Amino acid sequence: MKKEIFLQLAKKYEEGTCTPEEKIVVESFFEKMQNQSSDIELSDEKGDVILNKIFLELQVKPKKYTIRKVLKIAAVFVIGLSIAFSAAQFIFKPSAITQVTAKGEKKEIFLEDGTVIVLNSNSSITYPEEFETIRNIKLVGQAYFKVFRDVKRPFIVQTHDVKVRVLGTSFDINSYNHHDTKVSVISGKVEVSSPTGKKVQITKNQQADLIKNSHLQISTENSEDKIAWISNTIMLKNTKLSETVKIIENWYNVDITIEDPELNNLTISGKFKDEKLENVLESIAYLKNLKINYTTKNQITIRKKTP
Repeated sequence: MKKEIFLQLAKKYEEGTCTPEEKIVVESFFEKMQNQSSDIELSDEKGDVILNKIFLELQVKPKKYTIRKVLKIAAVFVIGLSIAFSAAQFIFKPSAITQVTAKGEKKEIFLEDGTVIVLNSNSSITYPEEFETIRNIKLVGQAYFKVFRDVKRPFIVQTHDVKVRVLGTSFDINSYNHHDTKVSVISGKVEVSSPTGKKVQITKNQQADLIKNSHLQISTENSEDKIAWISNTIMLKNTKLSETVKIIENWYNVDITIEDPELNNLTISGKFKDEKLENVLESIAYLKNLKINYTTKNQITIRKKTP
């Protein structure tokens, strides 16, 4: 226990400015614990010195206490203060904010530190109202970050499988649960950590791909393509059909079934800016000799095209 804390409380008791709860604590300090004992041996003379200081602050005539009783009282008071401080930290802990986007929706978010986030469809981020020594963000899905530089407060994004640490830069994280996470740097430098603790640093136009939930593979490619979605452009480069379908589902808020499992690994390349859903699907079907069936407006099946 810090002596200053007790003295401040005792002073308030003396002046009659205690809250009812504080008054109970002070009175209980003396009244309820006088008959308790302690196994710690210490001279009564030294205990009297400690007690005299306490009663001097309270301006109360001291009763006859032994050092054992003093130590027991102090122990209980420390516990009471610890509980109070813990409760205060819980009560005043910065509130968490969660931002969510539905399928077919994007959202621009401005954080209190000056950071800008663009949240892609079917994604969410969680962050505190006010940052403390570390700016922690939790991401589900995909988002573009333009982080305000603050060397004293690192910016950390945690996904379901990797952690990305930066000071000030811009980057994209694609962390939908249906595939391993990809981190792409547009400017600056970031550090990416895998679940196994492996760390890599990547810079502009580099990407870190998490392979099989452990190995981080670095590649080089124009990172601007990775944020084409911000300008309403679907960019596909040898993208598997199974992955392409997930992108389209999030983009247009539809459900797509691939009827033939062997079609999942077909690769698709193309660029679609502000295109209607029907145009995107028909282009893919034409390129890969597929057939598109609409069960309903939002229920779609892709299958092989029969002769």
